[in-house]
Parts: sequence; structure tokens; C-alpha cells
Amino acid sequence: MAPLRHRCHIAIAALATALFATVAHAQPAASIDDVRRLVEAGRSEQAWPLCQSLDRDAVAQADLWCGVAAVDIGRAGEGTLAIERYVLRYPEDVRARLELARAYFYAGDDVAARREFEAVRAVDPPADVRAGIDRYLEALASREAQYRPSIRGWIEAGGGYDSNVNAGVAQADIALPVLGPVTVASFGVEQSDGFGFLAGSVQINKPIAPGIAIYGGVVANGQFNASETDFNIAQGAATLGASWQVGRHMLFGSYSHGELAVGGDRYRHSDGASLEWRYALSELATTSVVPQYARVGYSSGNEARDSDFYALGVSLRKIWLTAWQPVLNLSAVAGREDNRRNRDDFSRDVYGAAADVTVSPAPQWALNAAFSFQRSRYDAPLPLLGFTRSDDNYSSSVSALYFITRALSARVEVQFFRNDSNLALFQYDRTVVAGKLRYDFK
Repeated sequence: MAPLRHRCHIAIAALATALFATVAHAQPAASIDDVRRLVEAGRSEQAWPLCQSLDRDAVAQADLWCGVAAVDIGRAGEGTLAIERYVLRYPEDVRARLELARAYFYAGDDVAARREFEAVRAVDPPADVRAGIDRYLEALASREAQYRPSIRGWIEAGGGYDSNVNAGVAQADIALPVLGPVTVASFGVEQSDGFGFLAGSVQINKPIAPGIAIYGGVVANGQFNASETDFNIAQGAATLGASWQVGRHMLFGSYSHGELAVGGDRYRHSDGASLEWRYALSELATTSVVPQYARVGYSSGNEARDSDFYALGVSLRKIWLTAWQPVLNLSAVAGREDNRRNRDDFSRDVYGAAADVTVSPAPQWALNAAFSFQRSRYDAPLPLLGFTRSDDNYSSSVSALYFITRALSARVEVQFFRNDSNLALFQYDRTVVAGKLRYDFK
């Protein structure tokens, strides 16, 4: 019996050896050229498994391309070590130095990333490479503001066309519950116009201890119509807050005051506080939770709308280091607005969600598409109408951004808005087309 068992073991071993040889013959070992082609095609998730069969001691470029693949799939620490080994052997390889800078960036080593990016930029690379480096340097400056004193700001100017500057109904003759057919006054019917746009912001950040910083800033913008000046909008806000970072966790607490003017008159103001918890899931993904409160007041005869607003928001940001480097932002919010003037018809529950994606088909270009939805359900019927309002608001946009220099950029955008309501008085569509120039300074 034992000899038979022994012969069976020999036969099985022989079959296994033959099968392995057949598979190996059918699927030849990957080469460094295969890995490089996949990485350069933005398919690093397919390239990375092939790296396991490469002899990195015998094939010098394996450290480079496998390191790039590791960074692309979110293994920045491993990728950094591999590319460092390659650069130590070939310090004059500018492409490798650029990939090392990128690896340091995603590994969170800001000092080393800035050193390598600036070293590559100093050799005067092609314009598209310089543009890509400048975008990384700007991102580094934003991150460094967490632990270095900084003053940053921007100013933006432009103009465009707005199909419905007053968010009015499409036609004057509408039908309402109880009242039946009515004619809306001219100021409530949609008005189209050309406009100019101006905006700006200044932000100050001051670290006061390891991982702790205080910050403040102001932001303002205005849309100034060519003819319909009664519907000019100007708004601004001032913010003061503090941040605390421990490992992958960050906390932001802030107070802000906001103002909104319509047609040159103060319309609404608010004072609010928020607490944001942000957590880095990986080098390429971040999530956050934001509870917030705002006390909202109205002017110009609209004081009946005074309210307290409570909300809880959650968000997720994800980056893919593949072709076009897509960046996805997802968010959702649930809120409650309680009227302070015993007007339950102004109190409402609010739910919303938003998504946007940005891609970079070239270092000097960025394309963005966004969509958002908000549902408002009011508590009580409107006076006279005896009907409770319910709205669904949709918005979407597409835009193209071109980086002219490190500080100057141009953007073209198209925005679409639609408010569906069970009351025709609040139903409208709106399209806004604009071109803008922005200058960032620090």
C-alpha cells in the first residue's frame, strides 16, 4: 500500500510541475516595459501586481516605475522608498526627481516635497511641467499654513449673462390654491440681464503650538447687473476660528458673521458657529462631519423671517492618481430652520446632497462638473392660501479652468438652477454663464 501511495505522490507532483510549466509558458513573466506602459497609461492598479515578479536589484528602473505605481494606488510610503533608491543611483534623472517630489507630497513630507519640486522647476522644464509643479506648490502652501504663519488671498473679476436675476416666475399669469388665477407683479417675473462680478478673500493663519493654530479671514463677492440694479447682490462674511491636529484627526471650531444686501439695501445677516471633525482615511481620502448653528435675521420689512438654523453635514473627498487625476467630493446635509416670529409657514426641514468631480486632462487645465439637490418641507400653510409649501431645488454646473501663471488663472462656467414647488409662485428656472479672471497672492 505504501509503494502505491508513494507512486501517487510522485504522479501528482509531476502533474503539478507540468501544469506550472504550461501556465508559465502561457503567461510569460512581466517586463519593466509592461509596468511602465501601464503606469503611463494611468493603469497603475494593473501595473502594481506585476511588480512582484520583477527583480529590482537586476532591473534598475523597476524601483522607479513600481514606486510610481505604489504612489498612484495610495501606498505612498512604499513608493517613496522605491523611488528614493532609484534617485540615489541616478540623481540626474529629472523625471525621477519629479516623481519623488510627488511621492513625498502624498506621503505628507512637505519639506522634502517642496525641496524636490523647486529643484526640478529650477532646471526650466517645459511649460506644462512647470504648470503641474506650480499646482503642487500651491497645494503645499495651503497645507503648510497649518504649521507656518501665513497670509493668503485672492481677487476675482469677470462678467456674464443671467437669465433670471430675480429668481422670478416664468410668466405673470399663474394659478394659486384658493386664490385661483392671479397676475404676478413685474418685479416677480423673471428678468434677464448681463452682469459684472467682483470677489475677493484674505485668510490669515497663525500656529500657536504644535498641532494648534488660530485663523481668521474675510470673503466678499457681488453681482452687479447692467440694467436690473434693484437685484444687485453683494454678500460677505468674516470668520474667526482655531484648529487642532492629532495624527489623522483634525478639529476646526469657528465663528462667522455674514451679511447679504440686495439692491443696495441690507436684506439678511447671520451669526453662526460650527465644529468640524476631519479624518484622513488615507493619503488620498478624507472624510468630515460638521455640526453647525446660525442665528439669522432679516431687514427691510422682512423681519418676520427671522430664524434659528441647525444642521449636520457629512462629506467625503477622494483623489485618484490615475489618468486625469480625478478628485471627487460628496456631501450630504440635514437641517432645521425654526422661525422666531411665530410664523410656522417659514419654519422648515431641509435635506440636501451634492457631488462634484474635477479632472486635469493637462497640467494647465482643470475641468469641473457639479450637481446638488435640496429639499425643503415647510411646517404650516401660507396665510391666505391655506396651502403648505414644499420645494425641491436642483443645481448643476460645468466649468473649465486654465492656469495662465502660478498666480493667475481664468475660468469659464455655466450654471443651471431649477426650483420645483407645489406653489407656482416659487417655481423658476435660471441659467448663468460667466467668465472670470482670478489672481492669488500670498
